[in-house]
Amino acid sequence: MKSVLPVKMLAALALVLLVSSATEGRILRKCELKKQLEAAQIQVPEAMGDKMTVDDLIARLVCKANASGFNTSFVKTIGAKPREIKPLINIHSRQLYGVFQLSDQVACDSGMMPSLNVCNLSCSALIDDDITDDIACLKKTINDSKLNSILMKECDSVVPARYFAECLNEEESLMALKRVCIGISWD
Repeated sequence: MKSVLPVKMLAALALVLLVSSATEGRILRKCELKKQLEAAQIQVPEAMGDKMTVDDLIARLVCKANASGFNTSFVKTIGAKPREIKPLINIHSRQLYGVFQLSDQVACDSGMMPSLNVCNLSCSALIDDDITDDIACLKKTINDSKLNSILMKECDSVVPARYFAECLNEEESLMALKRVCIGISWD
């Protein structure tokens, strides 16, 4: 009887490792995420007003991603409050997926509840290490004025120059390193 317990424990550990490795995610750096959003040519929707610049929007989106710890495989379950339940989708809780915490009520289909699925994606696509589809989905949700509640109030006051100051220092360090490497003779 004693030998069965260690075997069960090993089987449980193997199952946990298998499940955790099935969802390959990674932790992004703030500056890396900024560059990817810049490369995706995110545009400020008209509904957000004339005063917001692309830099402001990117800073707010990266600030929002901080809620996930910049973890591409982060999933958070949120219980609904009675006033949050929409007539179109009557559910008791929702899940937020990936680095941008996109909702399974709106952005993707989790298979667990009805969804608008505006990005035409399975939610599992938002928790892998490739954030290309996450960014494409993010662009769809912020460009639809009815859905652009993606930004957090906590990120309203983010100033891009200060928020990304370390990115400038990182880029300057890389440029200096490149200049040094180019100047070295390998003869």
